[in-house]
Amino acid sequence: MQKTKNPLIFIIEDSVVYKDLIVGYLQSKKYTNLKVYQKGEECIRDLHLKPDLIILDYLAASMTGLDLMVKVKREHPEVDFIFLSGQNDLEIAVQIMKIGAADYIVKNDKAPQKLVKSIESLSQIARHEKQAKGFKIGVVGFFVLLFLFIMVIIFMSIFLDFEF
Repeated sequence: MQKTKNPLIFIIEDSVVYKDLIVGYLQSKKYTNLKVYQKGEECIRDLHLKPDLIILDYLAASMTGLDLMVKVKREHPEVDFIFLSGQNDLEIAVQIMKIGAADYIVKNDKAPQKLVKSIESLSQIARHEKQAKGFKIGVVGFFVLLFLFIMVIIFMSIFLDFEF
């Protein structure tokens, strides 16, 4: 997930009732940057908006969620996926997670809460990755400056007959 504050979330859900439930619950938890689609093809047209997360069902009318994830991940590997599905099949869940989904949540009365926890977990991981990247850049920068400082001292001692 690239943005940890108000990430752009695409939701693909063909059930109007369940879509309204998920959107309403996410909005109540301050996730307001949402785009909702009934079909995966509609979502693909808007990938130029660079979503941080796509929430989708495993089964869909025209293409499976797995097919959509594989297609999107080829060109946009930074996009995270959470499957929110009525399929309570452990084999499918494991397959999807191996291919790159961040989570697989079975649709039930606790699904909205689990979904928010999963999104928060992805945000936390993204924050840690950004901090680690910043730390690495800082360490590399320090050693580059140290190297340049040492080279200047060596240069001065060799070419300017500077003695310590």
